Amino acid sequence: MSFIDRDYPQIVRDVLTTLTQGVSGEVHRVSYSPTLRPVVVPDVVLARRPVARVSFVEGQVTDPKDPTSLIPTVFGLSDYELVPAGTDPDDRSAIRFLPFGRRPAPDTDVRVSYYPRTTDKAAVTDLNVGSVVRTLVEAMSKELGILYRQLDLVYDAGFVESATASSLDRVVALLGLKRFRAGRPAGTVTFGRRAGLPGLVVIPAGTPVTDATDKIAYQTVQSYEMLPGESSAEVAVRGTTDNTPAVEAGVLTVVQEAIAGIDGVSNQRPTTRSSDDETDEALRARARSALLASNKGTVAAIESGLLLLPEVRDVHVREMPNGIPGEIEVAVSLAAGPTDTLPPSVLDRIEALRPAGVHVISRTAKSTTLTAGIKLVLAGASATEAEREAIRSNVRQTLIKAVTANGVGQKIRIGTLVAALLGDQRIVDAGVALGPKDGAAPTPGQDVDIDKDAAATLDEGDISFAAETFAEPPPVGQPVAVEVRATVAVQLIAGTRLDDAKTQITARLGAFFGRLLAGSTVDTPTLLQTLRDDSKYAIDPGRLCVTLVAEDQFVQILQGGPAYTVKPAQTFTVTAPEVTA
Repeated sequence: MSFIDRDYPQIVRDVLTTLTQGVSGEVHRVSYSPTLRPVVVPDVVLARRPVARVSFVEGQVTDPKDPTSLIPTVFGLSDYELVPAGTDPDDRSAIRFLPFGRRPAPDTDVRVSYYPRTTDKAAVTDLNVGSVVRTLVEAMSKELGILYRQLDLVYDAGFVESATASSLDRVVALLGLKRFRAGRPAGTVTFGRRAGLPGLVVIPAGTPVTDATDKIAYQTVQSYEMLPGESSAEVAVRGTTDNTPAVEAGVLTVVQEAIAGIDGVSNQRPTTRSSDDETDEALRARARSALLASNKGTVAAIESGLLLLPEVRDVHVREMPNGIPGEIEVAVSLAAGPTDTLPPSVLDRIEALRPAGVHVISRTAKSTTLTAGIKLVLAGASATEAEREAIRSNVRQTLIKAVTANGVGQKIRIGTLVAALLGDQRIVDAGVALGPKDGAAPTPGQDVDIDKDAAATLDEGDISFAAETFAEPPPVGQPVAVEVRATVAVQLIAGTRLDDAKTQITARLGAFFGRLLAGSTVDTPTLLQTLRDDSKYAIDPGRLCVTLVAEDQFVQILQGGPAYTVKPAQTFTVTAPEVTA
């Protein structure tokens, strides 16, 4: 049973309508398809016909800014009209919403207050403000409004998302959770992304973090999403007990529960005793994680629980594989590669997650070994053999990573692989032919279907390259020397010296401009990505200026400015940049 809150004006209006022999808040469900053209909203036929007049129509309309949200609305005469409900033209007892007015959202209720023609004469005749009846009605409605507000608070107190203060404490007690009180140590830890792992990494609230001896335990107090491209994430933590001691920097270095995509953790600053109790929002975050962790028996729970193990690459769960109810098949693809048996940690996790009375057939996923042929079009007009081999090596690693990231039984899209290769600015275009190693020769550009219970693998030795071509003709004339001057403003992270930041920025500038080929583009976002090191310093984009000087000409690369395209035969020399804090 759901609770519908009512405020004081609504209560007064409905009571006055009822006192004067009207019908108050008659509910009608409005159902129609919003995709049909033209949109047709069915007429709302009132129950107490014939109708003398309609006094109030309210409902909900779709939020134009968010189609998934609804806005309470009072409809006016510009939104609807009264039309005959039957053959009698004088019986205008149906509400028809106008084509160009506001209309109720599909599958929502419309509440109508109106006066029938055939009704007894009202005993109350004076409803003016200040009259005895009006004063009594308003006094009673005020008390009812207070009761409705109190009931609304009671109703909200029963849910994790809306309960507050002591009510929230009682709700989360069902999960065995308690609010962290003032005096418990608190601080932050920095999680590091596993090298070479792309995509979103979710760090749930309640993740335990300990010291190397596993004697001092903290846990995260918020859920955090590490976005693609982020190499680290700083997350708030608190001690797991009131007796947990505060620690110095660098003590918390172990993630007790493996998180896919996380390579390590450390507290870069000491923790201190907190002066405030845990907030409602932080407690809700821990409660959500506890609810997810306690959920067992579903396909999603089994898949999610196994994917938390670092040795698991992907999972495929199939219900009734042999047509027998109460039986499921779990095919696990391991990060270490194909094997004949599952490790004990995986078998133990399956046993902990399986529903009671359900038989689980667990096995390793089959392996489909692929072979790939690559045809590259490189930027510029030429490249040394060492440069070409460096590009090929990057292509091999990118392809293997993309194929490995593909789930069990998922089709491999060639377009996705090509897009990953084009992330290297040295590559202008790429052709990929991919297929099973023991099958027919693969067709360039054709997607690869993988068996529903198999995982694809690709080894470096199975990747071959055709001769590379170049996007531009060979350069004519002498090489052009370009001097690179840079001004960089940084904000140092605690423990980093300005000289160290300058040395690192100088080295990264030299490496970046040293590998540029003709046709490559240089802009501020690319430079920021090249120079950034979130663990040591932050760069001010608005004060980053790189000047390219050749003979008597120069070009400046600034935030919001145009990108610079490298010309044939240009070579770059980086001078010591000006780095300020």
